[in-house]
Amino acid sequence: MTAEIAGRLKQRVRLERAVHAPDGAGGSHEQWRTVGEHWAEMRPVDALNLSTLVAETRVPFRRWRIMLRSSAEVALGMRLRWRDLDLRVTGIDRDPAAPDRLMVVAEEFGG
Repeated sequence: MTAEIAGRLKQRVRLERAVHAPDGAGGSHEQWRTVGEHWAEMRPVDALNLSTLVAETRVPFRRWRIMLRSSAEVALGMRLRWRDLDLRVTGIDRDPAAPDRLMVVAEEFGG
């Protein structure tokens, strides 16, 4: 990791993967399991909060751009926990010109 970005990774985040566990009635429910904790840089992508419709209710959300070290194992659909936010990973960018870093796009969502 170059010294140029090492000082920018100031926030501690937890990466989680969804696991489906049996519910005892023949179905399953989703649980989140921690797969790693990493230092990150957190930046909001949108200048203003956006919103979406969920069950005819307008729900605000925000997108984030997160820089991690390239060694972090991240996949689409994973959850990133930061402070009191649950962020769903919606994009991953590995830039060949910057092999020491990984850029992740994530959106806030309810637990």
